[in-house]
Amino acid sequence: MTVEGGRGLVEPSLALYNVTYYLTLRNNGRAYVMSSKDGLNFAEIRPWKFDGGTELGSYNTLAHWLAHSEGLFLCYTRKGADNDHIMRNRAPLFMAQVDPEKLRVIRATEQVLMPERGVMLGNFGAAPITKDESWVTDAEFMIGNEPHPRGANGTVWNARVYWGKENQLAF
Repeated sequence: MTVEGGRGLVEPSLALYNVTYYLTLRNNGRAYVMSSKDGLNFAEIRPWKFDGGTELGSYNTLAHWLAHSEGLFLCYTRKGADNDHIMRNRAPLFMAQVDPEKLRVIRATEQVLMPERGVMLGNFGAAPITKDESWVTDAEFMIGNEPHPRGANGTVWNARVYWGKENQLAF
């Protein structure tokens, strides 16, 4: 697997959902997705898009999966969220359900996991904790000792996703 431009593909995140493996990667220009039945031979790589066909807008930062019996979900950052003042648009951090057949992010399910408070997020972790709960962890990237006017103060975030009839978030 390869793409032209930038530094190639980096920061893979792999998930198994309903007997299919899903892989997301990034490069300097955009994020990519692909799937595989055996975890070794993957279908053609394609850019991440929303279900309506527009590009997701995630680039030059990682994304992680949350796979659960209720669905396949992607955690990511992206352009177009009133966040052009944040380097690489790395805040807020979002989560949305993925259509596993079309490999598209379902826009209507997008939720903010961690808010944008004037500084970058990124290099986050995502993990199942129990069958009913997953966690996504990150920290605000601060430069200097003073809080940011938009509220960032170096907070370490732990977004807890509670799986149920209505997926709920807690910080």
